[in-house]
Amino acid sequence: MIGFYRVFLIVLGCVLMPVSVDGDDALEKEQIDKWSSYYLQQAKSYELRLAYPGDEALTLVPTPVLRWQNPLRSTTHGECFVWTLDGRALAVASIFSYPIENDQRRVARAFNSFADSPLVAGEDQQPFWQAAAVEKEEWQMVPGSPDVASSASRRLFQMRSLARQFTAQLGGTDGEEQRMLRLMAAPLYRYGLHDEAEKDGALFAFVMGTDPEIILLLESRETDSGLKWFFLAGRHSYTTLVLRHQDREVWRHTRGENSPRYLSQHGIDLQPAVLE
Repeated sequence: MIGFYRVFLIVLGCVLMPVSVDGDDALEKEQIDKWSSYYLQQAKSYELRLAYPGDEALTLVPTPVLRWQNPLRSTTHGECFVWTLDGRALAVASIFSYPIENDQRRVARAFNSFADSPLVAGEDQQPFWQAAAVEKEEWQMVPGSPDVASSASRRLFQMRSLARQFTAQLGGTDGEEQRMLRLMAAPLYRYGLHDEAEKDGALFAFVMGTDPEIILLLESRETDSGLKWFFLAGRHSYTTLVLRHQDREVWRHTRGENSPRYLSQHGIDLQPAVLE
């Protein structure tokens, strides 16, 4: 058994920081590779499109942006994938599994849409999710946002600094234990890699273990006073989630509340606990 592994990901020319997973129940490398292959094949089977205008197809980033484990939830493990249009991240999905009886694992998927148009996801030409468009008022300017820098490296520095101004928690209602979530230092995915990019942005994750619970998108957007940094939060968990900026609550999703940009489906497949 191994207690530690690192995943080095290269996405569209952007080298992401290593992601670490540590735990007594870490999978053996052979099983890690088999499950990784399985999750990727699942992601490749999905077709994501904007409902309008133009019925445009999204492109799957060919490698997962995160491999994660959550030993606090019955040794749940999975991988996180991103779909883009013109390089901009519009959808995020975790494909994951957890143990059940008879030495099996139940497979599940969780999706977020960050698209300004309605989005449709399907498999084998059959839709399984129709996500609402992001409402204009959901985008919030980061309080005290600086002017967006002209260089790509400086913009990344700005985004990472701004992300650290946020804190997040899970639970705290209906008898749920309240837990503070940890911000992963490196973005899951970043676009706008060139100095002259018209739009820049990055996806950050607040995690339990390395399991993403909140996805935070930071993006440069035009205002009357020039380009500023805005944020958009997406729930990636069924439970109550709270996001704060410098101790002021800026976003909340209560357990059981409808979320038109989020999908969670369990039991999409069953697999043996040990893959052949």
